[in-house]
Amino acid sequence: MSDNGDTQGGRIRALFENIEADVSIIAPFIKVDALQLLLQALPVGAYLTCITRWLPREVAAGVSDPEILDVLEERGNFSLFLVERLHAKIYIAGNRCLAGSPNVTLAGMGEGGGAKNIEILVETKIDDPSIVATLREIEQEKRPATKAMVQTVLRLANSLSASKAVNLDAPWFPSSRQAKQAYRFYTQPSDEDEYVGSADRILLADLARANLQPGLKEEEFRAAIRSLLETIPIAEIILNTTEDKIFTHADTHHHFEELEELAGGHFSANDLWLAFVEWMAYFFPDKVMAQEITQIALRRAQILKL
Repeated sequence: MSDNGDTQGGRIRALFENIEADVSIIAPFIKVDALQLLLQALPVGAYLTCITRWLPREVAAGVSDPEILDVLEERGNFSLFLVERLHAKIYIAGNRCLAGSPNVTLAGMGEGGGAKNIEILVETKIDDPSIVATLREIEQEKRPATKAMVQTVLRLANSLSASKAVNLDAPWFPSSRQAKQAYRFYTQPSDEDEYVGSADRILLADLARANLQPGLKEEEFRAAIRSLLETIPIAEIILNTTEDKIFTHADTHHHFEELEELAGGHFSANDLWLAFVEWMAYFFPDKVMAQEITQIALRRAQILKL
């Protein structure tokens, strides 16, 4: 192709042209239009492995397209995997590869009519120790992408875009009182044309702000949510308490007044406290329990039977 070598995208296409060996595209951000430009140079008979990541915030921001699965299915002769921690950008053809900074986006490839990023690609070999180590890590963490994952991440990304109550700069904290439904909503988000009530929209926004990759098994999902809850200062205090103790909203009100401010006034401090109790009791049944005395409280217990 005449533009090969003139842009980073041209260099990648030059690597792929007339190749008879397997090819890999590894990048956290892959856009449909940019991928189609690379596929133009790839012989039909070449097997393509594509590795990327789909996180709700990035999809909502428009830097990554889960719809690449449709493009790859139309082409055929491919595998598509997701790696949550992926940051490497590597383009492989046989034993040759280009490694550097460009994602599979028009800006990253230096093409299209918009702004072009300043990027670098260095040619190396597949047996370069740093490439070998990176590919080994990717192999350990990759999981096959599916249509269900596409639907999940798009639904969560759409809920981010639609929610006026979402402050992406704020630390994560739950505002829904439907913690028990969280994994079901994560794995089986409602169809776009299905009626979704306000409580469901709040839960979807909580899950979207959690920014979890699609396809987690339930134990992985629970571990991820537990990790997020542990980052909330009052949760850390409660979980690190070494005595059997009951916490009420009155004991913790200043923490939730701060969260109320971060929530932009869409939820009261008491609403957030009740949501917090629900999520803590559900995701830490081995450590805390919800109790109702004169008000909803959270008990930190040292020994709980599940």
